[in-house]
Amino acid sequence: MKNRVVQLLFVFAIAAILLIVLNKSIISLYTLIGILLPITIIGISFVIFIENRSPQSTLAWFLILAILPVIGVLLYLLFGRSRWRRKKHLQRSEEKRMIFREILEGRSFNLDISSSLNERSTYLTQIIQKFGGGPVANETTTKLLTNGNETFSEILQAIENATHHIHIQYYIYRSDEIGTAIRDALIRKAKSGVIVRFLYDGLGSNKLRRSFLQPMKDAGIEVVEFDSILSPWLLETVNYRNHRKIVIVDGTIGFTGGLNVGDEYLGRSKKFPIWRDSHLKIEGKAISKLQAIFLEDFLYATSSLNMESWHQFMDSTYFPSQGIHQAEGAVQIVASGPSSDDTNIRNALLKIMSSAKKSIWIATPYFIPDQETLTLLRLSALSGVDVRILYPGKGDSIISDQASQSYFTPLLKAGVSIYRVKETFMHAKIVLVDDEVASIGTANMDIRSFELNYEIIAILYESTTVLDIKNDFEQDFKESTEITWASFQKRSIQKRMLESLMRLISPLL
Repeated sequence: MKNRVVQLLFVFAIAAILLIVLNKSIISLYTLIGILLPITIIGISFVIFIENRSPQSTLAWFLILAILPVIGVLLYLLFGRSRWRRKKHLQRSEEKRMIFREILEGRSFNLDISSSLNERSTYLTQIIQKFGGGPVANETTTKLLTNGNETFSEILQAIENATHHIHIQYYIYRSDEIGTAIRDALIRKAKSGVIVRFLYDGLGSNKLRRSFLQPMKDAGIEVVEFDSILSPWLLETVNYRNHRKIVIVDGTIGFTGGLNVGDEYLGRSKKFPIWRDSHLKIEGKAISKLQAIFLEDFLYATSSLNMESWHQFMDSTYFPSQGIHQAEGAVQIVASGPSSDDTNIRNALLKIMSSAKKSIWIATPYFIPDQETLTLLRLSALSGVDVRILYPGKGDSIISDQASQSYFTPLLKAGVSIYRVKETFMHAKIVLVDDEVASIGTANMDIRSFELNYEIIAILYESTTVLDIKNDFEQDFKESTEITWASFQKRSIQKRMLESLMRLISPLL
């Protein structure tokens, strides 16, 4: 119905213009705009209204269309259309959907792995799986990687040891020193006979040039772009980016977390000489889910290939069954995106945080929560749970930074502790609950990660890595400045107005 309404309005606008022309009226550009703009705004407003978006998003769009109509229409065309339109675009054929489903549900691979966890952890894994998360995997070890030096060193070592395949996927991949080093390592392995597949997001890595990518292609690496910004489907895809960071080696070692590939993640940026981030190394059975998610993205991005060729992945070469038998705890991988039936990651995080009895510690570079998340954090703090948010001392975006700070007041009033890392951009995305359950991955605590981007997180249960995450938090708190309610109230009226304006825009993004 929505599309028919918009189409009818468009036809009406064209008919009106033709009527004027046939009547030999002289029409100027301003006249055309005066005719088309109100009709377009009415059509867009009607579509937004009947889509039943959140009240905040609906009101924000109505306001921007009323106050800045031309800019509002352009923003809507690029960023405003419903995520369900994206789902329709993604599912182009029934054959593809069947392959996606088979890979993700693990019908060809024994992913439904039982785990000897305590009652609370078992309950959480079962609920999160109902929310769209993967099955819990025991016999899996994890290692917390703190900052760029440790992360890239481990990734390069894993690439060097590869014997069969390397799958690598990033939102941002730069052609700088570290980007070139990893590229050259991939080329060497490809020339030695290792299968290498390289997937990058068309917007996040839009600065990659042919001169950088061609040597990889010449070496036999399958280089694929996820939704190019030069695609004819641009209006359908531009606002739905693949924000995942995944490296898989031989189906047995994997990496995911906050770090993209770029020198800034090593603290080599003038703007951010210190870059605080966290990544995760995974070995064992949980890699199967990570592999399945990569293959879904790669299969989508290589839509021109013969689909029969993808059955090569349905075997133990890419999904080896061996695990790490001495591993403690378990891992559950959760992925979500605009093609998901629901906001899987957001729902999983809400469930984990709602189980808190003692503490909820959150690290996020962007904090733009939806109403449910904000309410949960406030009520948890009011009930005596130690709720802390670790936030960058220096932001990389005035819109997100000011919008984030607009949420600080109700949290501080409820007793939430907010820490800003001194003079540092803190890019880690972590949730730690009761020192027992932790989440680490690519998703920020914001609406874009929950609703619009393709994201991935790993949830850790009863693992020693959870204690490592706690230790990193405690060190970060020592190197941070706590924002107090009294000091935060002293900010100027101009800053408060800026926060409110950026908060108004944030639901649109």
